[in-house]
Amino acid sequence: MNNTEKNDKKEILLSTDQITFNEKKNDQLLLLKKELPTASNQKTTNIAEFIVVNTKPVPNSTKHITDIRLLRDQLKAKEQLLHNHINAINTSNASIEFDLEGNILSANKNFLEIMGYNEADLAGKHHSLFVDSAYSKSNAYKLFWNNLKKGIYQKDEFIRVAKNGKLIWLFGSYNPILDTQGNPYKILKIATDITLAKTQFLQLAVQAQEKEKRASELVIANKELAFQNEEKEKRAAELVVANKELKFQNEQKEKRASELIIANKELAFQNKEKEKRAAELVIANKELKFQNEQKEQRAKELIIANKELAFQNKEKEKRAAELVIANKELKFQNEQKEQRAKELIIANKELAIQSKEKEKRAAELIIANKKLAAENILKQKRKVEKEKRAAELIVTNRELAYQEKRSKELSLANDELKKAQEELEAFSYSVSHDLRAPIRAINGYTQILTEDHVDAIDDDGKNVLRAIIKNSNKMGVLIDDLLAFSKLGRKQVASVNINMAALLNGVISDMTIDKDENIPIFEIDVIAPANGDPSLIKQVWINLISNAIKYSKYKSETRIKITSTSKNDKIIYSIKDWGAGFDMEYYDKLFGVFQRLHSQEEFSGTGIGLAIVQKIVNRHHGTVWAESKLDAGAKFFFSLPDIKH
Repeated sequence: MNNTEKNDKKEILLSTDQITFNEKKNDQLLLLKKELPTASNQKTTNIAEFIVVNTKPVPNSTKHITDIRLLRDQLKAKEQLLHNHINAINTSNASIEFDLEGNILSANKNFLEIMGYNEADLAGKHHSLFVDSAYSKSNAYKLFWNNLKKGIYQKDEFIRVAKNGKLIWLFGSYNPILDTQGNPYKILKIATDITLAKTQFLQLAVQAQEKEKRASELVIANKELAFQNEEKEKRAAELVVANKELKFQNEQKEKRASELIIANKELAFQNKEKEKRAAELVIANKELKFQNEQKEQRAKELIIANKELAFQNKEKEKRAAELVIANKELKFQNEQKEQRAKELIIANKELAIQSKEKEKRAAELIIANKKLAAENILKQKRKVEKEKRAAELIVTNRELAYQEKRSKELSLANDELKKAQEELEAFSYSVSHDLRAPIRAINGYTQILTEDHVDAIDDDGKNVLRAIIKNSNKMGVLIDDLLAFSKLGRKQVASVNINMAALLNGVISDMTIDKDENIPIFEIDVIAPANGDPSLIKQVWINLISNAIKYSKYKSETRIKITSTSKNDKIIYSIKDWGAGFDMEYYDKLFGVFQRLHSQEEFSGTGIGLAIVQKIVNRHHGTVWAESKLDAGAKFFFSLPDIKH
């Protein structure tokens, strides 16, 4: 029997000695059409053509027909078995067919459901659709397909990319399908979806790592607990020794007491009444001794507590003293700087006046010299006038010499002022760095305790640690505010016309309101322009409006009114709120640095905002003041130069 494959048709040629038919004398052609199921669960019609050539009657034709029928039945059985296998695969597995170049031929329903595609999506597509783009261009991918083309079977766990981009784990094989010559002509992939099992396995691996991590942390905690237990045992051993010593002393005392009792008994033999009194005295002494020991123990504990409290107070006083000294030095330097600046301004004005006088004297000297030259012919007649002019010339020269000396002094004053500014900047940097370093250390060590030793700390200890972190952060904010306050004295103040209405609207639009605060209601009259530094005046508005919002948060509504008036070449601005207000009795502390009229728990803040406002307004040659009544709101005023002047 000869088999050939051509155009998806199988041709089977039977020789004349294999089959013959007596019923037909001419050559006959028998076509048998059979539908064969494919791997994609679709039916395609394959035509098996049986070409029978019969030229002469052949004996035993009945036997050959029986053999053909037997072969036909065996073929049907094989086809049924193949059909059952394909149905079993399609029921529990995903399958897809490729040609040798990796182009998709067909895919079953399970594969389409797992990967999220339909048949139209895969039409004309390549195998690289299911893999990572980088892998599809790699040599490993080319080697994979070269091995399949050679007929090498591939079996492993594969990661494939679904239509929605999700990674799918498949366990299965790539099976080369061979023709009758043993050469592969297409590839059949059969696989099972193991994504759920693989995901659970990876989750178990992550959980195992977490358990190992917790176990290592538990080992460290056990070591620390063992160390603490050793310390406790050591203290217990010391306590046992102390108890033994105390017991020995008590035995000695009891021995002495027994001796005393014997002596008392001998004495009581003579006087029973004295024996009774002595016994009562012994009991009273024991009670008194016990009370004295209790008092001594309480006194020792009190002494230790007092020492600790005294040490803490000394540390607090030391820190407070250092901060006071730093504030005094900073205040002194600012005062010196302002004094030098005022002297410099006065000296510059004097120098300008002297320069004008010098020019005037020089012009007069030129005129005098000209007149003196013209009057040399009349020496005798102009002698008195000449002496007068000579005296004026001497005075002028002296004035010029004085002006040159004053110029040198002014230059030295400028150098000293510049040096003082540099020293103040260096001091500010040093204060910022030196004060921040211990704060960062406190925060770091406290964070280590809260993260690495949280199990060894009780609730009271955790509250103390949170208080340390909160207060160290507050100290950092205080340092920032202090530096910002000190820099105001060094900042050059610009003098431009300010559109105050636009500046105020910008500040209000930039305000952020916390969730627990009311949305403020602003009542703004016509706001007049003024002259000053826009960035500094913006900070004034920010501080005053923020205070008005903050101190009104416990009211049913937050209402703020802003106005402006003109008076004596000044523009007076006001901002009024109906919040908590303050007691005017403490008005002298209102604009002080770190001065607060309300508790930190009631209203947060550092107590430097109004001090900054006052310094900015003073540098604009203005004034700031306030009016208030407790629990009835407050009204703040500040003045700036009128834009017309």
